[in-house]
Amino acid sequence: MINNVASNTAIAVFDTCTHGDKSLIANSATEILTAKSERKYAAFINNSTIEITLVLGETNKAALNKGIILKPGGSYEINSNNLYIGVVSAIAKIACKLSFVECVE
Repeated sequence: MINNVASNTAIAVFDTCTHGDKSLIANSATEILTAKSERKYAAFINNSTIEITLVLGETNKAALNKGIILKPGGSYEINSNNLYIGVVSAIAKIACKLSFVECVE
């Protein structure tokens, strides 16, 4: 679930945010985001009816159920508390789409 920022936390400001989605082919890993040192935030939303496995790493490291499992309707975010600037990949059993937003400084 995407978390709200605590009221005593400074508001994050980003120069650019990119919104999109990626089509996943059944049982085939797909790169969702390239490595980016300027990344300050990213969110991934599973709008499909099946589980999607999100992997913090290259596509060759992606395997079903071996990463961050996004249930249908589930989400995961990268923020200042868990900043990750590497490649993000995903894989699913059935063809579907994964929505995302990525913000940089």
